[in-house]
Amino acid sequence: MFEPIRYRGCGNHCIFCFVDQNPKGLRQTLYFKDEDYRLSFLYGNYVTLTRASEADLRRIAEQRLSPLYLSIHALDVEIRKRMLGIQKEDHLLSKIRYLAENRIEMHGQIVLCPGLNDGSVLEQTLTGLESFYPALKSLAIVPVGLTRYRDDLPLLQPVDAKQAKNVIRQIEIFQKKYLQQWGDCFVYPADEFYLLADRAVPDSASYGDMWQIENGVGMIRSLLDSVSLSLEHYTGDMEPKLYTAITGTLAGPVLNEHIVPRIYEKTGLEIQILTVANRFYGESVTVSGLLTGQDILAALEKQAGSGPVLLPGNCLNTDGIFLDDMTPQMLTDRSHRKVMILDHFTELWEN
Repeated sequence: MFEPIRYRGCGNHCIFCFVDQNPKGLRQTLYFKDEDYRLSFLYGNYVTLTRASEADLRRIAEQRLSPLYLSIHALDVEIRKRMLGIQKEDHLLSKIRYLAENRIEMHGQIVLCPGLNDGSVLEQTLTGLESFYPALKSLAIVPVGLTRYRDDLPLLQPVDAKQAKNVIRQIEIFQKKYLQQWGDCFVYPADEFYLLADRAVPDSASYGDMWQIENGVGMIRSLLDSVSLSLEHYTGDMEPKLYTAITGTLAGPVLNEHIVPRIYEKTGLEIQILTVANRFYGESVTVSGLLTGQDILAALEKQAGSGPVLLPGNCLNTDGIFLDDMTPQMLTDRSHRKVMILDHFTELWEN
């Protein structure tokens, strides 16, 4: 019999850590902070490598654990130490250099905290990472996520519309340079920046191979393109039907403007977008992946209707449960409405 894997826990105290912003009373697994390069290789979890020893790095190289996903945040030593809540320098660049020399593909992320690692600090970070391309294949910039449970935690500011516009403008300068040098953008702002800035998301060619789509980078573009392509080839004759589609408050306008009208025009299916405010974590959390069953149920109870409910699969974990331990069946039972779990709208007419 094989021993169960013992995951390596995180020794950092990141000032923006989402786990620290969970309320009390959730299932125990939601309070575990992993810092395990095996999970990075297997599932795309982001690791800082602060606890990676020379032996760990040799093992990664010898066993070809590639790609890995790295949390970088800043190259300025003092700012990185402050952001990760560590006392000593962790020599990240030396570790990245070793992995690059041993042909380990890497993808990085920067959690952008306004006033801390943006502006000139972000410029320094990007410039300092350039030499590791193409081993460091992509770099995602994602806005800090803040819940209402931040008592006794460091004071942080959310990214607002003005800051989102500034970040996009700054990144576009670097993307233009990288495209000329490498034919690749290398650095990618998360979709949230474009939605906050009320900017159209770039075309698919601007996202490379969608390396960071699970990190919210290119997800909107992928959705727009997949629906458009599928509808171009649609030749069916569907019976008119009214659905209610659940989403977070950030993506609601995009779906209403660019997705719903196209689907109705081509298929006759009516989809009513129900944007659900996140009461559980606080309304500053606007993405669908962090919606809970109880918030969705409350929104459905206020809506007149009895048709099927389309639930995005990213609301659920691999066991099929919400963050608050509700299940889709419980949502069905309590709302008295059929709940359908979809990864893409196209499943409505392609299956």
